[in-house]
Amino acid sequence: MRTGLLLGREHELLDAVASVSEGPVAIALSRGGAPKTYDHRDPNEDACAFASTEHAVMLAVADGHWGAGGAACVLERLLAEHAKRWTAPNAIALAERWWDEAPEVVDDLQQHLLRSSDPQPIGRTTLSLCVARPEEGWLLGLAVGDSHLFRIEDDRARELCPLPARSDLRFLGDATLDRDALSKGIRAVVERDVSGGALLLATDGLSETGIGVHDPVGAAAECAVAAEHAPNALRSLEGARCLLERAMDAHRTNAAGDNIATAAFWWGA
Repeated sequence: MRTGLLLGREHELLDAVASVSEGPVAIALSRGGAPKTYDHRDPNEDACAFASTEHAVMLAVADGHWGAGGAACVLERLLAEHAKRWTAPNAIALAERWWDEAPEVVDDLQQHLLRSSDPQPIGRTTLSLCVARPEEGWLLGLAVGDSHLFRIEDDRARELCPLPARSDLRFLGDATLDRDALSKGIRAVVERDVSGGALLLATDGLSETGIGVHDPVGAAAECAVAAEHAPNALRSLEGARCLLERAMDAHRTNAAGDNIATAAFWWGA
């Protein structure tokens, strides 16, 4: 299994972009295009990761609230404990049990975060992840918090795990939530017979009101179209960087910044 991981605590230069690409997967990360205008703990609290085998890929983005440690902790746990199982050649029943798998994984991440926060609080964290298994034509998604997961088909984008009302949002690492309360904030999806298109993930640096772009879904579609003009092996990198740079352009225009992490996968690339 090949992996990639970008952590905000290692990328704190304003208006700079870090990216990693390997075959059909890519991730990109930036502190943002403008300084934050709200209270925060660390300059860059986002992170992104991928895991890839010849059978499947996992992509994930995370956004730490009040500290970079939460996003790093969540993605490191995913790579260490879950990605190998999801990208293995014999994950035949994964789609059938995803509705049970999602809350089990979220609970594992929650407990890991809470253990890691002692003696210092580690902060709340959002997460969006997807597992794509081209051999079976499956696409599995999971989101907690306000990060995004877009699927692009025929130059059109849609959000696979649409954001709920803000009052219904839940966050990993919130010690006031028991397992049942946290599970109400899980948004999961299973799609079958997938044979083409692309996936784009982004943290809320893309969409935050007064900071990000006005139309996040439209921006994802436009970046996917632009990436189609790149060589096949570079489409994911182009898509991830395009969406990141769209967010950063909005930060500059709005004179208000946020961290931004993206990830991309091109089906069949």
